[in-house]
Amino acid sequence: MILGSRQVAKLMVVIAGAVCPNASAKAPAPTSRVVAIQATGVGHPAKGMAGARAKLMARRAAEVAAARNLALKIDPTGRQGAPPFRYVSTKFLSDGSVEVVVEAKVVESMLPKRKP
Repeated sequence: MILGSRQVAKLMVVIAGAVCPNASAKAPAPTSRVVAIQATGVGHPAKGMAGARAKLMARRAAEVAAARNLALKIDPTGRQGAPPFRYVSTKFLSDGSVEVVVEAKVVESMLPKRKP
């Protein structure tokens, strides 16, 4: 049996109504808001190293430190890893060290309660 375009359109509406009966209903308002948390990490070049390799190793050390600091801000026990994050900035300092800032968006209710 071959269906015409109007019949196909009617069939699609019926299928959509069966799959998503509340498709026209509005989604409930979120109860928690999403906040951006930033953390900083600093890496230093290894002793006796110079040049590009030392710079790259210092950057990697700063990235790892920033991810660890971010994970500890969200879960102070350190049981969970770092959430998905993005790099905000990378600064190469004159002494050879590197500073990296990372940011993650998390639901506010996931954060530990602050003491007043």
